[in-house]
Amino acid sequence: MLKNKWKIIALLVAIILVLMLPTVRAENETVNQTSENPEASTTKEPVSDENLKKGDVYLTGDNITIDYVVDGNLFVFANTLTINSQIGGDVFVVANSVNVGEEGYVFSNLFALANNVDISGVVYDLYTSANNVTVNGYIYRDIRVISNSLNINGIVGRNAFVKADAINFATGSTEENQISSKGIINGDLNYTAYSEISIPEGSVTGTTNFTKIDNSNTFSIQSYILSLGRFLATVAIIWLICLWLAPKFLSNANNLVSKKSFPILGYGILTPIITLIAFVILLLLGITSTVAILALAMLFLAFAISPSVFVIALNQFICNKLKIKKSPAIFGILILLSIVVWGITLIPYVGFIISLLIFIYGLGIMVYSIIPKKEKSK
Repeated sequence: MLKNKWKIIALLVAIILVLMLPTVRAENETVNQTSENPEASTTKEPVSDENLKKGDVYLTGDNITIDYVVDGNLFVFANTLTINSQIGGDVFVVANSVNVGEEGYVFSNLFALANNVDISGVVYDLYTSANNVTVNGYIYRDIRVISNSLNINGIVGRNAFVKADAINFATGSTEENQISSKGIINGDLNYTAYSEISIPEGSVTGTTNFTKIDNSNTFSIQSYILSLGRFLATVAIIWLICLWLAPKFLSNANNLVSKKSFPILGYGILTPIITLIAFVILLLLGITSTVAILALAMLFLAFAISPSVFVIALNQFICNKLKIKKSPAIFGILILLSIVVWGITLIPYVGFIISLLIFIYGLGIMVYSIIPKKEKSK
């Protein structure tokens, strides 16, 4: 019964992850990418099948250049990504350098985690965390940026939400082939920094809102309270799910903690290693790229809930020793134990080691409980 319910949980998680994949597609429009107005349409020749990739594209490598049309979403892990063509959906990229060339056109969102991000073409919405971000082209709608420096040499069509140490606007003439000779935000600029930044007059059409980064103790206390609240909520929700779908797991948790510690630690250490190796192999095979992404997402999800699983198993062990059987009392001890475990992980130096062990042990408990075991026959 336990195995079937764990399979139900895994199936539900897989369905949720699939549904979370972006489904935005390009609108039916043709754009002259070298025009100064990104909305100006021209008649283009039909795209041949050789220069068109239908559906989502998954790529990994050193230097990747996209010079063909992608009618779908683009997922990239690389050192350098260069986009010189149209992307019909969203772009998800983790790279050292991300470049959208002058002929590059992302019809939807660009999500980038990189060191340097350079936009010389057109992107509808930009979401990025990078060291340096430069907009030489056109952001059709909003940008949401966390960076050390943001350079706006082109145009942001709507609003900008920025957390940066420096924001620079182009104020003079630039090269002729760029979209604008002046950096402009046509909406509001909302930025967070340690000190207020001087914004050139006329660079922001809307209002400029500045929020100072507060390093006071009050801010830290609020962060701790929010962190504790999220941890307690996660533990409580997973405990209720186990109570509903996997009560046998709760009843067996005592034996797992007391008698299976070494196998559980082994599973917790080997699972990430095996998953990452399988991820690379599946990506290299090409046709199994979707499975690779899903497996990696499942691993991240398992890491996210592994501390909660550890606390739940430890709570069952303690309640069994204390002969506590009623659910309200078990839940009360669970909350107290969660607070204690969360507090221990905050101890300098030692807390990091304890947190790592909790992650490994919680992951090992999940994997050990899911993997089928041979039943001993009399």
